[in-house]
Amino acid sequence: MATPSATKKRKSRSSAAQESSVAGIFAAASAPAAGGGTVASLLSGGGGDAALTSTFSRLFDTSAAVASSSAPALEIAEKRRPAGQAPDEAEDLLKSKRRKPESGHEAVSSAKPRMTEAEVREREARTLFVGNVPLTWEKKQLLRALKEAAGEKYAGKLGPVWFRAIPLKERFAAGAGHRRKVGAILREYDEKAADAKNAYVVLQSPESVNIMRRVVHGLAADKRHTLRADGVGESSRLQRFDRKRSVFVGGLPSNTGEADLRKVFKAAGDIDAVRVVRDKVTQKCKGIAFVLFVERKSVKAALGLWGAEVLGREIRVTKVEKQDDSGGDSGPQELHPAELRIQAKLRRAGGKPSRPAANLVAG
Repeated sequence: MATPSATKKRKSRSSAAQESSVAGIFAAASAPAAGGGTVASLLSGGGGDAALTSTFSRLFDTSAAVASSSAPALEIAEKRRPAGQAPDEAEDLLKSKRRKPESGHEAVSSAKPRMTEAEVREREARTLFVGNVPLTWEKKQLLRALKEAAGEKYAGKLGPVWFRAIPLKERFAAGAGHRRKVGAILREYDEKAADAKNAYVVLQSPESVNIMRRVVHGLAADKRHTLRADGVGESSRLQRFDRKRSVFVGGLPSNTGEADLRKVFKAAGDIDAVRVVRDKVTQKCKGIAFVLFVERKSVKAALGLWGAEVLGREIRVTKVEKQDDSGGDSGPQELHPAELRIQAKLRRAGGKPSRPAANLVAG
């Protein structure tokens, strides 16, 4: 196995050979030509045409040999490029991969040192979560929207920024971390699964998160996307919806988006936020969601939307139960507990209406 010193010597010999070849070009210009005299003297009329032609042939042959020394590297790059892939895509692909040092070589890492637990908590307190970001948005578009929304209320630093929950095509979604990164770089999105992603933006201070959360939450990014802003970790306020202002929705198609639910439930009242429960790998809707209203009275009106259609499928709407001992909502189950009680009462009554009566839901 080659040692670092041996590798260094080979590189030195290669560089010396190239320098020697280049020096040969200039030496040939002053060397005696085949017909006598130097090239300079031949140009001044001291030699014949045959001698001049012979001298320049040697010059160009030497120059071509030097130029061809870089050809193997170019050929290797071409062979590594996947078939049908554009050069710029291949470059992005290579940039996303990290080379592992050869065994016996001392690893030289340019990665930043791992943050301590205290540093992680400190940065987390300064991080703004932005949900339901349009899938096609890049970092520049997001930052521009945040700056316009903040105006003079916040003029501090925005960033770094990173995206998560990106729906990717199957060959990228099911792979390891670097494969998902390549899929995101190549924009291999699975728009049938979801049309949005989440973003995290580091701000100047924890107080900045509260300012930005108020101005960004509910901001219309476009006709289908309403941004959802929150803190991260202990600063999060929307991690668990207020159950007295929320409803649980079941029976949703796998490609349901927040806009599809807003379209149906806006008839019940002003909506504060929507959370679609998605598969962590594919980002497809798992058939359930929560809708949080601005006012409690909207919940009663929303319960009357049992049987309404979302993307052609009838939905189930129930109240949100109290959190269980594990700290999670009891809603994200195959059948919501309230729905189980409703079905039991309907079976005892011998009927099966398309949507339950108000007194059955309340029970």
